[in-house]
Amino acid sequence: MLGAVDGDVLDRAVGAYLADRHRTVTEPAVAASVSGRRRVIAVDGKALKGSARLGSPRRHLLSAVTHDPVVTLAQVEVGAKTNETTHFRPLLALLDLTGTVVTFDVVHSVKANISWLVETRKAHYIAVIKTNQPIAHRQLAALPWRDIAVQHTASGTGHGRRESRSIKTCGIADEAGGIAFPHARLAIRVHRRRTPTGQNESRESVYAVTGLDAHQAGPADLAAAIRGHWGVETNPKEHSPS
Repeated sequence: MLGAVDGDVLDRAVGAYLADRHRTVTEPAVAASVSGRRRVIAVDGKALKGSARLGSPRRHLLSAVTHDPVVTLAQVEVGAKTNETTHFRPLLALLDLTGTVVTFDVVHSVKANISWLVETRKAHYIAVIKTNQPIAHRQLAALPWRDIAVQHTASGTGHGRRESRSIKTCGIADEAGGIAFPHARLAIRVHRRRTPTGQNESRESVYAVTGLDAHQAGPADLAAAIRGHWGVETNPKEHSPS
């Protein structure tokens, strides 16, 4: 029976069910939240473990996953002759994104996709910029971070290490032209310090861009959304909020 089922149709049906369950469970908490916490969805691609066969690589899926609780709302297979970017809009098209924050890597930062997300779907975004996008990464790193005070800090222990994080934000003027992202309002720098048990401390700065204004999301909210995206990237457990 499963072999005869259209996998894409099944994905959409299960995703719609989980999206409705997630909305039912989380909306009362969001409505009661003093801070007006927004729903956050990560768009992330993963190779499916155990799917490789002789002569064929592992299947690759692009998923839309809520941050908290972690629930897969939609997913689509990325074929060998396509890429994740072409599946970005079809993946999100069936979801209600009004007021939602969508997080993703810069691989999805295609101007047309971001404009569609903000203008047509009335959503917000946070794009995490990595070193494999050297121009955008260099532009963000060149902003005057030394002149900006730390706006939020957090720390914790787990997975055999101690970690502390600080965040700074920098407004992007319309006429600046240095960060070429549609609807970009804030640049973000998260500085992480990690000390694995019995090892030396390591430091890393991670950059991001968002269409949210400073009055729409504070530094703590932005830090939580970025950390939530990392969690979705590394956490293989996706479940229903039952």
